[in-house]
Amino acid sequence: RVDVIVHASGYHLVRSIERIAADFYLLDASGSMSIERWKKIISASKKPGARIYVSMMRGCYSGQNIDSIRPQGGTEIWWSYWNILDRMSPGQKLLIISDFDSNVPLTPRERALIEQKVRQRGVTVEAIRL
Repeated sequence: RVDVIVHASGYHLVRSIERIAADFYLLDASGSMSIERWKKIISASKKPGARIYVSMMRGCYSGQNIDSIRPQGGTEIWWSYWNILDRMSPGQKLLIISDFDSNVPLTPRERALIEQKVRQRGVTVEAIRL
């Protein structure tokens, strides 16, 4: 597991992300996030066939165009993370883009369950903390 913590913007952010192409993306659509940053990261790293999922407490629907999503609400990304793992096949990579500023932090047991599921699925998970 690799965590990438990014505090840069613009060109430097895009250049540092190019090598993190993923099969799945999980975007935090909480009120503290910027849709412009998502677009820069995805345009720099998305490979053909990659699937993009948005974690949002309310206000979006399946199949919605990413350009029409307006971040709002809290950062409750853990349920989305858990469910995306079920869609993944061994050897695939998930890139999570979030500030991970959750109102409901994971317990040590919940964290261990997610880590176990990642190992069992045989997938790689990377995170960009914005």
